[in-house]
Amino acid sequence: MADLASTTSTSSSTPSNSTNDPKLCIRTYRATDREHVDFLFYSTYFALVPEGVKRKLMSPAIWVIWIAVYAYLLAIVPVLLHGMNLPSWSGLVLRLFFTISWGLVGFSALFFLTDRFETVDRIEAIRQNDLSDPEIYYLNYNKYEKEVTTSPEHTDDEAKKKRVTFDKDTKPATELVRELLPEEERTPSHFWVLEADGVHCGMVGLACYKKPVLDARPVLGPAWQRFGRWLCERYDLSIPNLFVTPEPTNPPVFADASPPHTATLQRMAVKYQFQGCGLGSILINRAMIWAHDHDIHTVLAFTNEMQSTAADILKKRHGFKLVRKVSKGWFGQYEAHWSCNVNTWMEKNQPQQQQQKQ
Repeated sequence: MADLASTTSTSSSTPSNSTNDPKLCIRTYRATDREHVDFLFYSTYFALVPEGVKRKLMSPAIWVIWIAVYAYLLAIVPVLLHGMNLPSWSGLVLRLFFTISWGLVGFSALFFLTDRFETVDRIEAIRQNDLSDPEIYYLNYNKYEKEVTTSPEHTDDEAKKKRVTFDKDTKPATELVRELLPEEERTPSHFWVLEADGVHCGMVGLACYKKPVLDARPVLGPAWQRFGRWLCERYDLSIPNLFVTPEPTNPPVFADASPPHTATLQRMAVKYQFQGCGLGSILINRAMIWAHDHDIHTVLAFTNEMQSTAADILKKRHGFKLVRKVSKGWFGQYEAHWSCNVNTWMEKNQPQQQQQKQ
């Protein structure tokens, strides 16, 4: 799933020029950035968990379940106290205990579900696919392993382009070959990293796929099945067939093929310490200018219920229009689809970009 990752409180204004301002550098992703990009993505995404819990508390289904269980607990108070020689105020104390306990348990369950299952699932879906190697998914590189040879036909220039890795458990040794795709197979995808005084503080990707991208993750099943398996494993119980996810007949698709002259803005994240400084708009501006320079007419974006601030930035500061909102669950989960015309964006923002350069 393509989604706009973690911009919880960025602004469109750029930092003022002063001697204390950090030096910003936005550049193309390099292989040495992988660990930094990975940490930046999941650390900023986990920061959105409270927003996800807040959205669930706004769901009518959550309140129906909570009130139903609460009413049941209150109804069984007389049954529990029946036949006991207790003071008259014991029923009130027990009801008060149930009220406080169920409130705490219910909120903890919401937080646990959002953090351990929904958020982890969304993060791993991305980490095990396009962020597993942005050079392959965004920068038109192909990587494969081949057996190491000592043939003299290899030139020094070719040897410098290859990274050799040795595995102690397998022989012969292999080398990782990294090469650009043929010209006809390349796409205008790209991935940028933003640095402030040499510190990684932001990133954004622009994805354009010629064909559907298959999901590289193992099939995990829905959240309730994973939760059931977790409980069984936690208490050393055998896993019933109800919690076993069958293998799909068709391989799951991670990302659909992009329509002609269309790309998707995704994986935008700004480090928590740098949020509120306009870095989100710098990243979006770079991606939109790239799209205009590479004959991309429409840029899409996807947000979910945890990314309401990012949705506001897209809509109010960059002119993205909401195409549709797709429900993804009973408890307020959804995916919002956004679209922006690149030429319209350029007409609106180009004068501002020229003024900043001057």
